[in-house]
Amino acid sequence: IGDALCGVSIPVIVRPYPTISTCMYYTSIDPRTMEPVYVANNPHEKAMQRALIQYRNPKNYNLVKEALIKAGREDLIGDGKKCLIGDKNYALFRKQQKTGKRTSESKKDKKHQTGRHNSRGSKRKK
Repeated sequence: IGDALCGVSIPVIVRPYPTISTCMYYTSIDPRTMEPVYVANNPHEKAMQRALIQYRNPKNYNLVKEALIKAGREDLIGDGKKCLIGDKNYALFRKQQKTGKRTSESKKDKKHQTGRHNSRGSKRKK
């Protein structure tokens, strides 16, 4: 057997011990206190939890709003300092800022205002 395995690597599979969070997920019980713990099993509820973690992403606005209302935390919806999300118009404004879309002036107008021209243009800086 020793000659047959010479030069051949055998992968060693090591299974890690489950963590406390893994135990909570599969059993819905906290192993430290043996009390029941809520675990989201529905894909929509999982999506709402993920959206709450990524609440600044404008794509998650509707899920975040739904999750906050379901949790009874409407106080976190608005334009205040401690609010997670604003009203819908504010979310659209932030999305436009992030993507760089201009609503009032086109990119062509902006280029001529700054005096910049593309590399194929006839005007060059001296």
